[in-house]
Amino acid sequence: MKKILAVIGSPRKGETYRVVSDFEAALKKKEEVEIEYVMLGKMEFRDCTGCHNCIFKGQEFCRESGKVGELQKRMLTADAVILASPVYNQQVTALMKKFLDYYSYLWHRPEMFGVKFFGISTGGGMFKDVFRALKMNVQSWGGIWTGELGVPHYESLTPRYKEKCDKNYKKKAEIFLRAIGDAALPSPGINQLMMFNIWKMNAVACKGSIAVDFDWWTSKGLLDKSYYYPVKIGIFKKVLVWFIAWIAKSFMKKVYLGYDGV
Repeated sequence: MKKILAVIGSPRKGETYRVVSDFEAALKKKEEVEIEYVMLGKMEFRDCTGCHNCIFKGQEFCRESGKVGELQKRMLTADAVILASPVYNQQVTALMKKFLDYYSYLWHRPEMFGVKFFGISTGGGMFKDVFRALKMNVQSWGGIWTGELGVPHYESLTPRYKEKCDKNYKKKAEIFLRAIGDAALPSPGINQLMMFNIWKMNAVACKGSIAVDFDWWTSKGLLDKSYYYPVKIGIFKKVLVWFIAWIAKSFMKKVYLGYDGV
């Protein structure tokens, strides 16, 4: 049985919760799955203060380290994770943004390799920025973005469009289940390779001020690697990424201290 964690960034069990439940039903028509629901509102995270303790000292120094660490363990041990947020003012909700803020350290020290993520959003139909924010964070954590499902206000739809939405549940459920079953780690794109090189450069340049980053990269043996895990990278990608990284390094040398020796 596949175990899926659904992290819901709605302050109430309303439309988004119902859509996740409907998606669960679509999944269960195909395979045996078990979904654990996490309502972020009930976790009562305090606002992130931007103290940077998680980045400069380690995630265990976050004032919400207990909740953050426990939820991270649950994401890592699940077969897949659903991130669900209604559209609030063209973006994720404050609850979901707070959740993303607390995992900022995973941009520096990603640990979600192999974890499959799927996005769900509800509202008036303006889902693009919600999914962009979720996908960008997931990929920066090392996670695998498998797709997304956006559902407009269902009760306001015409019968014809309701039928279209119902078919989309089935289609997206099949895509998600296939992705969960695929054990292979994906080949990184240009943007992911670029971010790898920039964070590696940052770890070396800031080894005095962010020692935890340098220690992490060193302990993983990544400072002389082309990516976080063994993967074949074509010569075109290598050359393009090297050029982009060179531009980034030149810019960082002009703006920040410590990049001269990188």
